[in-house]
Amino acid sequence: MKWIFSMFFLAIITVGNTRPILAQDQPRAGSDAESLDKAILAAQKLGSLIDEIFAPVTEKLNLTQEQQFQIIAIIIDTDLRAGPLFESLKGFEQMLSELSLSEVPDENRLKEISDQEGAVLSELVRMKVRAKSGIYQLLTMKQRAIVAQQFRLKNQPEGRLGSITIY
Repeated sequence: MKWIFSMFFLAIITVGNTRPILAQDQPRAGSDAESLDKAILAAQKLGSLIDEIFAPVTEKLNLTQEQQFQIIAIIIDTDLRAGPLFESLKGFEQMLSELSLSEVPDENRLKEISDQEGAVLSELVRMKVRAKSGIYQLLTMKQRAIVAQQFRLKNQPEGRLGSITIY
């Protein structure tokens, strides 16, 4: 596990410092070079993930490399913790699918499985909100103002609070 984080950290630093000259890089030979190439590609994918999270204001935020690294760490941590939950969702879906094919579904079993699936979904939502909050806390006050202006004000139709209509 430490190796993965070390490789991502190394890749982030490498990509951050060599992004302008990547097109001039010569192909490398050997397994260490391939590992580094994979780490760089992974870091680039995670970098594009950061771009997607804050789009269309990513450039305005001017995130530091430290902020980018911390955001990636939050994303990786959340993803690793969510993995088993997604696997359990697959199991619940399989059980519900099998239950739906029976002539007379067992209502008690249906309630039990759907309650379990609901609890897992609820935990996934909480994890997502915690991750977003953790990322938001990494931002400076100026960056937070940009994010708040872009995402809070423009996504709130007048007269509505989330999906609840104000009469």
